[in-house]
Amino acid sequence: MYFNILKRDLKRKKTMNIILLLFTILAAMFVASGLNNVITVMNGTDYFLDKAGVRDYMVFTQNGDGGVESLLEQSDNVDGYVKEECFWTSTDDVTHEGKKLKAKNNTMLIQSIKEDEIHFFLKDNQVLKKVNPGETYLTTGILKKNNLQPGDKLKIQYGNTNMTLKIAGEIKDALLGSDMMGNTRILISDEDYQVLKEDESLYPYLGNIFYIETGDVSALSSELTKASDILFGGAKSVIKLSYVMDMIVAMIVLVLSICLIIVSFVILRFVISFTIHEEFREIGVMKAIGISNFKIRSLYMTKYLAMSLVGGIIGFFASVPFGNLMIKSVSEKMYLGNDSGYLLSVFGACIVIVMMGAFAYFCTGKVKKSTPVDAIRNGQTGERYRKKNYYRLSRAHTSNPLYMAINDVLSAPRRFLTIMLSYFLCSIFMLGVVLVTDTMKSKNLVTAFGIESDVYITDSKLVKMNTMGKTGDEQLEDKFKELEGDLKEAGMPGTVCMEVWYKYPCEVNGKVYSVIFQKNAKTSASDYEYIEGTPPQNDSEIAITPMVSEQIGAHIGDRVTIDFGSEKKDCMVVAYFQTMNQLGQVARLHEDAPTSMEYSNALMSFQINFDDHPDEKEIEKRIRKIKDMYDIEGVYDASEYCVDCIGVVDTMESVSFLLLCITGIVVILVTVLMERTFISDETGQIALLKSIGFQNSVIIKWHVYRFMIVAGIAEILAVILTIPVTKLWCNPIWKMMGMTRVNYYFNPLTLVVIYPGSILLVTLVALWLTTLYTRNINSSDIVNVE
Repeated sequence: MYFNILKRDLKRKKTMNIILLLFTILAAMFVASGLNNVITVMNGTDYFLDKAGVRDYMVFTQNGDGGVESLLEQSDNVDGYVKEECFWTSTDDVTHEGKKLKAKNNTMLIQSIKEDEIHFFLKDNQVLKKVNPGETYLTTGILKKNNLQPGDKLKIQYGNTNMTLKIAGEIKDALLGSDMMGNTRILISDEDYQVLKEDESLYPYLGNIFYIETGDVSALSSELTKASDILFGGAKSVIKLSYVMDMIVAMIVLVLSICLIIVSFVILRFVISFTIHEEFREIGVMKAIGISNFKIRSLYMTKYLAMSLVGGIIGFFASVPFGNLMIKSVSEKMYLGNDSGYLLSVFGACIVIVMMGAFAYFCTGKVKKSTPVDAIRNGQTGERYRKKNYYRLSRAHTSNPLYMAINDVLSAPRRFLTIMLSYFLCSIFMLGVVLVTDTMKSKNLVTAFGIESDVYITDSKLVKMNTMGKTGDEQLEDKFKELEGDLKEAGMPGTVCMEVWYKYPCEVNGKVYSVIFQKNAKTSASDYEYIEGTPPQNDSEIAITPMVSEQIGAHIGDRVTIDFGSEKKDCMVVAYFQTMNQLGQVARLHEDAPTSMEYSNALMSFQINFDDHPDEKEIEKRIRKIKDMYDIEGVYDASEYCVDCIGVVDTMESVSFLLLCITGIVVILVTVLMERTFISDETGQIALLKSIGFQNSVIIKWHVYRFMIVAGIAEILAVILTIPVTKLWCNPIWKMMGMTRVNYYFNPLTLVVIYPGSILLVTLVALWLTTLYTRNINSSDIVNVE
């Protein structure tokens, strides 16, 4: 008998049961993939760096090792180290079919690999153990950026050496693979590397990478201030933070999984509760013929447990490719994984099965309250004490279907809460990602990298300065005058400046630290934004970031002794500022500080400010003109410069589109399920309306209006709350990158029109198609007690 009842139930409510099964599969898929991705992402960078063999502290040198190796040999703070030899080069020396490579950073390095020391991974996460002669492997992302494919040829014209190499593939490079690091590694064979070593003209570009094991990073960093020719020195924690932009994408995946899990469980609970409530007739009849509450509940439990078991199994297998899809953009650069394998996915699917069983058991508790009389009364007691007069017919000046829709929503808001919550959760997160993406694409973040200018030039072709007999500062000033002269001749007069990074040792409370300082000699320190304190007024005052403050233990009002090489100077910290340069690990000097290009660590972009203050359209024209003048590509306005510096905007846009697609799928399922539920529950009302002369078109409009009102309210709430909700989950991520305060850019076109409009359009289409089912209901169904 039980088998026959279940069989008839599955056939009679085929659509409802199929949708319920789909949500069970979705819930299992989201939970299984979400749990696995949580562990994978949270341990992502640590797992990657450990597998690659990255140590506690890294040092890059050029023109020899600057005494680093002898210092490491004698230091008590060093437990061991690995040394790699490399040649430093630039994108100007590496070409494909006559065009130089485009890269996030113009600096590149060429080296061979040493097996069992530092590991590089192929696309399938296998360790690259050997490079064949005549071939090369490049850091992940460089091929896509230059529209290259494995098998294409690269020509290296470097010093007195010319060689042509075939691209064999890309590598996942733990140390240099992030967009923040931005350097491209070119791996070649030992035989080809030996050719470079035989070229004496390349010796000034010969350098080393040291991977150091230490128990005291701070003490080691202080010792290394005595060495020279250091291009970069940073702890493993800094390398880990350099992947923060990629981890944003991964964290978005996690939050999305959580949102979808909540939506799935909300829908599951509603459907199970509604199904039990709808079957009052069957329950009443079964009680009338003597079937006990326990057996009736067992019947439903059997149905839902079987459904959850099938959905859990299918959801588990679907979670594997789905989870890989969700973190695909991150796993292209990183070797992500965890030691649990698929056990977490199995555990997630089991959670869904258990929770669905628990929901079913909880909801079937209502069986005890049902009596045989309920079947006779059509599930109603005939009593209603609460008046439903929020929107009186006498005050209505709308069409009949719109009045009924508004009245339904106002009279029974709890009934539509599931729809509103589902739409809100999916939309608020999707819009948050769009908000972050729009902010990254705007010029709101340009002050995080310096000062706002009309045009930025990043191409290394213009940075070359070979004026003999002049200091680096004089050469840079000559370059400014040269560019300003070219611009004036082209009818675009303006001033040119540049942010320069200097690396100086500084002493605080008896301890020595190596700190990166920013300075732009042609701007005033007061032109920059500060979050606390006052701008430096003279060369004895500096501003620092909260990250540097934590690193060196200095605060506003404290004094720091900076060794500028030519002199030591006591400088007072007078302000805090925020920046994304070096993930916030920089300080700012006054423009009159006694710096020297001898200690420069990096040159930022040339910044151009036109004298006539042109508008955006005119700036675009001048950018094209500058590109033609110098035959270069790296010329940007303020917003484009932000995109170039951040480096993950394309990925964020892809994630936004993926979220829109996933949200659309969830919306379709929610819409179809809820609307079919409403139609099933209101069959008698629809039959009554038809019996008194209401046409199908009016009934369809009634259901469409009602659903769209609820969906519209959810979207409006999501738009209104986008910024405050996004701040909750995204501000901590910005803080990791050096930004304690972010001015979000609210783009009405995307956040009010395109994305919410797309969701409402998908809802309207799915809803209209579903409501067509009401045409199958006849006026005779008013007394249908099947």
